[in-house]
Amino acid sequence: MAIKKKFGPKKVVYLWGAGATQGEAQNLGSNVSLLMRDTGTFGEGVTTRILKRAGRKVNSTFGTGPGGDIEKLISLLSVSGGPEHLQLAEKLRTHYFDELRASLDTAGVLDNPQLAIRLLDMHSDPRFQEEVEILSGTISTNHDGLLQIANQISFGELNLGFSYVSEEFAPASSPSTPPLLQLHGSFTWQFGVPIRVSSLRKSSKYSPDTVWIPPTTQKDAKLYPFNKLSGQAYELLAEHCDVLRVVGASLTQNDWNVLCLIFNAQRHREYEKGAPFRIELIMPHDAGERIAAECAFLKNLTPIGYLSEGKFSEYKEREPAPESDLANPFAYWLTEKLNFHMGRYEIGSGEHQEMAAELGEAA
Repeated sequence: MAIKKKFGPKKVVYLWGAGATQGEAQNLGSNVSLLMRDTGTFGEGVTTRILKRAGRKVNSTFGTGPGGDIEKLISLLSVSGGPEHLQLAEKLRTHYFDELRASLDTAGVLDNPQLAIRLLDMHSDPRFQEEVEILSGTISTNHDGLLQIANQISFGELNLGFSYVSEEFAPASSPSTPPLLQLHGSFTWQFGVPIRVSSLRKSSKYSPDTVWIPPTTQKDAKLYPFNKLSGQAYELLAEHCDVLRVVGASLTQNDWNVLCLIFNAQRHREYEKGAPFRIELIMPHDAGERIAAECAFLKNLTPIGYLSEGKFSEYKEREPAPESDLANPFAYWLTEKLNFHMGRYEIGSGEHQEMAAELGEAA
């Protein structure tokens, strides 16, 4: 028998970052790095691999190397005004596209976002929606388009927040389908009236007609559809969010537009409803602690080790070993989340129980 609650289900929004895609790769047994920076766990990050593609001349001329920031370099080249620098900036953007597409294919997640599908299926469970949580929507800073596939599979249609045409995705016809707001666009969007949407494939090629905000320190959202998506994301957080779950988004200074969005939306909700929404950080505990310290202007930040809907306290005690289930925070959190609510009879068993078992084996 489900445990009765005094209040209705809480409204949840997800913020998706590169760490979520890394969790997808880990879940499939891949150690390829989909993160921008080098790490001790996954080795060379996307930035280092892009700079290797660019060649020695670029690295020696601009003093780049391990630990470099490709977003800052592209930003500086783009505003320098010199034709050679502008050409190099475009070359680096092409390398970024090629490197991510190849890495996603190597990891086996190009068309197989298993964790995202299982998460959305959990939120589609009628009992879960009635007793626990309502998914208001998802905000993403990724360019890969994996969430498009997950949303199409789980909901049978795709709500991108604007009108589009596609041979692969069904534009949402139901007002209840949660939106997927990709703030920086996608490798899979092409300019047109309306915008054309497809899937990212192994054979996909970079195109100047791609509707995206490439890696840069200042993500300018003045043009359509980015201005519309930014406004919708603000409304989603300010009006329809009790809990924001940040899955693998680092929230560094290069995410300044996202930090501003969260900051302003929290204060809007605090003014309107008396309290800012809670922020749960689904990522390595030390990364969550860093965000909590560096982003003290945000309120109610909760690293994974302090979450209560599952067994997470071990994250506070030590760094997980590479072979530990805890080494994939996204998969571990989702497994614990499913088991916790099934144990309270707040979610249907059957396929969800099977999903939780599969996640436990894969983690």
